[in-house]
Amino acid sequence: MKFDNNIKLSIILYVIICFVIYYIRPPFIFDNKGEFKQFGLTRDKTIYPFWLVCLIIGIIIYLLVIIRNNDFI
Repeated sequence: MKFDNNIKLSIILYVIICFVIYYIRPPFIFDNKGEFKQFGLTRDKTIYPFWLVCLIIGIIIYLLVIIRNNDFI
């Protein structure tokens, strides 16, 4: 299976950014113990779970890489 350079660059950036987010552990995704907050609307839950943030970041990274290389047509 052969991947083009856009996919390779997107995967590398995605993994690095997700690792940085996991390492930093921002309080809107993680609780005081460093564990993931549950998805929900109460005070001890979050509307931005880690999986959703990573999904959106992955889509944005791929779109930016394609636009940068003018491969969107």
